[in-house]
Amino acid sequence: MAIAPTPPTKGLGVLGCLGVGCGGLIVLIIIGLMIFGYANKDLVELKKTNPTRAEALMLVRISFGKYQMVKEDDANKRYTLKEVASGQLMTLYWSTKQGKATIVAGDFSAIPADDAPAAPDAPAPAPAPAPAPGN
Repeated sequence: MAIAPTPPTKGLGVLGCLGVGCGGLIVLIIIGLMIFGYANKDLVELKKTNPTRAEALMLVRISFGKYQMVKEDDANKRYTLKEVASGQLMTLYWSTKQGKATIVAGDFSAIPADDAPAAPDAPAPAPAPAPAPGN
């Protein structure tokens, strides 16, 4: 009794299946990045005006509840975050020396004195009186 030869297979080969799978994965990654970018569009706009706040909010968002914002000082661009599990604090502030957002462990008091912004409770300097007319 003779065994009949198997007919040639039709369809994609192994390399074709791998190509379709990798291509589909790339498309899904691109769609995910577009959704992530659209969902965080407000942070992109905020980064132009207050990059320190944008970084603090992004850290809170992407940590999925690991960090929470506990103190904010928009005037001096400094923000304290707390790690929920351990209770440790870290502060993001705008470094005048480095010209970028910087992180230190602790609250506002941990910011180096020579790099610290003005105190939040300090009164604003009074404007100089206008000169009298005719002088």
